[in-house]
Amino acid sequence: MFKTARSLVSENRNMTTTAATGEFTTDGLPHGRTSLTPHIVVARAADAIDFYRDVFGATVHGVTRFGDIVAHAEIEFASGRMTLSDSMESYGLVAPTAGAAVSYSLALYVPDVDDVVTRAADAGATIREPVSTFVSGDRFGSILDPFGVRWSVQTRVDDLSDEESNRRVEEWAATQQG
Repeated sequence: MFKTARSLVSENRNMTTTAATGEFTTDGLPHGRTSLTPHIVVARAADAIDFYRDVFGATVHGVTRFGDIVAHAEIEFASGRMTLSDSMESYGLVAPTAGAAVSYSLALYVPDVDDVVTRAADAGATIREPVSTFVSGDRFGSILDPFGVRWSVQTRVDDLSDEESNRRVEEWAATQQG
């Protein structure tokens, strides 16, 4: 039998709602995680997991399936995690339309951008911007992976402060206008 909203609210009042701190969590944040964890939706999520593992060196921390559908997978890149799933229209989650413009890009720092972009292209990604060194101090390339996700892959090659990197980018941007 379904519970009423009033009974659920009453039950929730008795639950712990303060941030946990302990062996595996600090101030409500599980250890090994960052406070922002993007979730992406792709067609063929199982294949995307393999691509991210093989090309980017991601570690798979768990995959939850509803039959053949990947409902939730958590993967880690060096010092950041993201989750992904297949399309699940009942949850309002749909994969990007093939060939359409993208509305976001994920940035990923790696030790060797040239190697990663080459491996990505070999695994079916489209190179949007070839690897080059930018004024920010980053060696940078942009790809569209086989699942419709745009990635800005980069390696910091100049040991710059954020302030100096930003100053250089602002100086460059001023030369691009009009």
